[in-house]
Amino acid sequence: MSETIVNASAVSLKDYIIDLSGAQQKPSVTYEVVLENNTDFILRRQTQKVCRELVILVSQGLYYIRDCKSGVIDPVTTGNLRSFLRDLKDNYIDLKQVNWIGALFKESVDFIATVTGDAVLSDMCRHNVPISVEEPQKYVQYWEQNKRLFTRIAQLFPAQTTVNGKYQNCIPAIFWIEKQYGANEAMYFAEQLVRSGVRDIRFDPAYCYPPTQSPHFLTKIMESEYNINLRRFIDYICFDLYRQGYGDVTDTFFQEYLDYLSMQKKFYGKVKEKYPEHFKTAHDVMALKTNLAKIAEQCQNFAEQAEMVKDLEFSAQGYSIVVPTEPRELADEGINLSHCVGDYIDRVASGECHILFLRRRNAPEQSLVTLQLSGRSICQAQGANRRAITQSERKFLTYWAREKQIEIAV
Repeated sequence: MSETIVNASAVSLKDYIIDLSGAQQKPSVTYEVVLENNTDFILRRQTQKVCRELVILVSQGLYYIRDCKSGVIDPVTTGNLRSFLRDLKDNYIDLKQVNWIGALFKESVDFIATVTGDAVLSDMCRHNVPISVEEPQKYVQYWEQNKRLFTRIAQLFPAQTTVNGKYQNCIPAIFWIEKQYGANEAMYFAEQLVRSGVRDIRFDPAYCYPPTQSPHFLTKIMESEYNINLRRFIDYICFDLYRQGYGDVTDTFFQEYLDYLSMQKKFYGKVKEKYPEHFKTAHDVMALKTNLAKIAEQCQNFAEQAEMVKDLEFSAQGYSIVVPTEPRELADEGINLSHCVGDYIDRVASGECHILFLRRRNAPEQSLVTLQLSGRSICQAQGANRRAITQSERKFLTYWAREKQIEIAV
């Protein structure tokens, strides 16, 4: 048997190694922005074999994907867009000059398809008005209500679509004002909003998202019985409240504001102050007055006791003695002068003592000095913050006491 002799030196290990990396490696993909302006952009997608361009020309109403070599045109459909942008993956492409879409992501497919497929949204893009990526139809109702106004607002507001909520949240209010009061009043609110340092103004309850077309609290306040002046109210929430320390004006304030107006109406029969300089304090004071008045309502004999000393009312020398006939007047007096006369309601009703008011003759409704009458003697006389009576007040009281046979024991 013959033997086959193999020359080992003729065999190379390289002959048995197969390079699989080239077979497994995917062709590299690059994206390049060819054109971008206010409304339009062209994006080129290139691999080793294929070069295609996504052409979005909102200004011309032209949307297609073009093969750069063959010139073949494909329509912009959801499927074609998804294929074109699929290799962006975790990356994105900045479109700094395009107003309606600031960046391209793999997930931008639905948004682009929605905008390019909707005539109203495309028209909004051409006028450089905002379109929400999350809710493309969000502002359509306002655009259709008044295109000119919405365009002006888009130019006025620095950043409607950012996380700064006051511009977004107030758009429903602006267009509610336009519908009820006209475009000039709506623009007044928009302009004051830009000037205001308030971070956020929200007219809807916290649980109401997204905001309603008819802003809840603005509607309630302006359609209330309190005859609120729109421009004065706008200035109040934009500037006065900011000076009072309100960084945000939300549903909590508006609910308290309505309560404040309601408490005044119930307590005084009218609203005395609609735009208080210190709202929180004014609200708390009215709440205290109201609570004292509720307690006082239980005193059935108050009016009867007041009638017993009605003859002590008197006017001379620029002053007057006033006899309160309702418990709420004592509650009001105590708050106005910062003393505890409100605690005397039960004692007056029981006949233990009587409370009289010393007022200036030309200002009979303005609290000045509170007098406690026990029997036929004035045993307490206090002004604001428990101050003692002045010489002028004492002179009048002495004259009055002599006329009414009252002793002054203070």
